[in-house]
Order: sequence, then structure tokens, then C-alpha cells
Amino acid sequence: MIDIHCHLLPAVDDGPETVEQAIEMAKRAASEGVTAIVVTPHAFHPQFETGELNVQHAASTLQTILHKEGISLDLYPGQEIRIFGDLVEALEKGEALSLAGSRYVLVEFPSDSVPAYAEQLFFGLQTEGYTPVIAHPERNKEFATNPKRLMDFVSSGALSQITTSSLTGEFGQNVQELAFTFLRNGLSHLIASDAHSTGRRTFYWTDVEAVVTKELGQDKWETYMTNAEAIVKDEFIFIDPPVLPIKNWRGKWKK
Repeated sequence: MIDIHCHLLPAVDDGPETVEQAIEMAKRAASEGVTAIVVTPHAFHPQFETGELNVQHAASTLQTILHKEGISLDLYPGQEIRIFGDLVEALEKGEALSLAGSRYVLVEFPSDSVPAYAEQLFFGLQTEGYTPVIAHPERNKEFATNPKRLMDFVSSGALSQITTSSLTGEFGQNVQELAFTFLRNGLSHLIASDAHSTGRRTFYWTDVEAVVTKELGQDKWETYMTNAEAIVKDEFIFIDPPVLPIKNWRGKWKK
């Protein structure tokens, strides 16, 4: 099992503060069946100063430590990139990183909005051969009130990634229901932990496998796992056409 979105690097952003905490996170991940992690520190985010971070070196250093600790976990470099206008240029210059050196770029929107220039930026990314992966759309207020925005991105070739803790209800029932709605309607195609610690924002892989299998079936779960593997292998991910979610007369998302 491969986790494509995880804040595992120590003393970088709002992830683990120490190497010891990172080791404990890695042990937790391995115990839940994770075999590889794309480390994705925040990049170009107004709250975190990570511009000078050499992610490849930091990932390699932590990889060596994990091997010495006997933790069987492969690390790949990546970033969770806050959307900004010069993202394409930053990728081309090596100032921003895709996931595991692949065509897939993990893009984070502000939690309460989708910038007006996002469609044009995504078009530019795709023109250069990249595939945008929208991080945790279920936690974005604009997608919650207007899922057609997300559907338009996906219809144009983007993917999106749901967080494990959203599916287990850690962010509340509304977020949980929206997360399953996005998966059920083909608006989201990947599941990742976005883990930051061994506390509340941890991996939840064991729990999420059970709940996703129960709600969507074993085949769907295996598809999400296969898609994550395709990310690190830089293989094409095939998706079904998305369907616009609708609500019933009680205001609940239809299944």
C-alpha cells in the first residue's frame, strides 16, 4: 500500500517536530500495511517557510534512519503545493516537485475557495505534460457547496485525492459524507493519509480500508490502491466519467 500524501519529514512544517516522532509515524504506517510513502511537505504556503528545503536530501536522510531502525518503508520525494500563478515555471525550474518525480502534481487550494485562475493554470500544467491532483477537495468549502467546480476539473483531466481521516469521520459527518460522495461519483480517485502525527492527524489506513470496503466494495478499494501505485510508477490512471452529485429532498447527498 502506497501513501501519496504524508507530512513525515521532521522539523519542516506542521508535521513531526523531531526525528523520533517521524520514526514513530513510520512505525505506525508500516504496522497498518503501508510499504511506501511520498513525503509531501507544504510548499509555497503562506504559513510555512519551506523554500530552502531540499526535499530529496531530507527524504534520503530519513530513509537511511528508517532502514537503521529496521522499518521497511520506501520514501519518495514530493510536495503539497499551494496553488500559485507561477507553478508551471516552478516545476520546470525544479523549484517545485511533482509526486515521486512523476507527471502527477499535488495541488492544494485554500480551504474556503477555488482561485479564479485555477482552470487556466491547470490547462498550463496539462499542456506541459503534468496531471494535477487536487488535495482533499472534501475539505474545501467551495467544492462542498458547488461540486460542479470539481467535476469540471476532473472532466478536463485532473484527479483528486480524499483523506483517510475524512472517510473515518475525524473531520465530522458532513465532510465524511462529502468524501464518500466524491468517491462514489467519480470525482475523486485516490485516497491518502495526509498524516501529520501519531495523534489525531494520523494514518487511519486500517480503519479506512474497512469503511471503504463496506461502503463501496472491495473492487473500489483495490482500484484506489492501484491508482496510488500508478502515481509512483508514473503510469496513466484510467478513470470513469464523473457524475454530478445531487441531493435528495432532505438535503442529503444521494447514493
